Amino acid sequence: MLTRMRIWLPDAPGVLGAVAAEIGAVQGNVIALEVLEREAGVAIDEFVVELPDRPDAVEAVCKGIRNIPGAGVEDVRELASAAPDREETVLNAAAAILQAATPTAAMNALSGQLMQLFDLTWLAVADLGVEAFVEAHGEVPSIAWLAAFAEGSQSGSDPSNDTTSSGVFVEPIPDTALSVCGGRPAPIRRRERHAIAMLVLVTARFVDALGWREHVH
Repeated sequence: MLTRMRIWLPDAPGVLGAVAAEIGAVQGNVIALEVLEREAGVAIDEFVVELPDRPDAVEAVCKGIRNIPGAGVEDVRELASAAPDREETVLNAAAAILQAATPTAAMNALSGQLMQLFDLTWLAVADLGVEAFVEAHGEVPSIAWLAAFAEGSQSGSDPSNDTTSSGVFVEPIPDTALSVCGGRPAPIRRRERHAIAMLVLVTARFVDALGWREHVH
């Protein structure tokens, strides 16, 4: 069975080999590897692995990885099929957005792509300045909570560091008063946040060219 495993581990020589050895110990095979974040001697890596189709395989490999000093398992999810690499999925998402015929359709495409690509449980487009939602999907936190979160995430010298371990993001839509906000139980890592920002930027430029800006100021 194909399984996606998100693992945090010391950013040091030999540790990846130790993880691969634990996967191999249960007759697993690494199909893909992506580094999502590296900071302060710690790396967050996402593995796609092929494991034996038996009930204890996932538990056994997770136990082995947790026995590696400094390593841990953040999230595990079974996949229906092999996942394409992140660059391909983001490019496909951008292409889907750019095929929209109207600004509203493009914004709807952005919302759908973000929820699917990043396994979001909720998403909203909001004007945090006046604390009002434009659209909302799923169990969205209160607008006051989102406004406070956005303000807090911008309080440091490097705002990205303040929310890097959070499962919530707030991404302003350029040249508007609106922000795209979303969340999930698992943390959204730095590489994912960059991809989200790029998709929001692409959508903003596209809908602006379609004459959307005058309707959102």
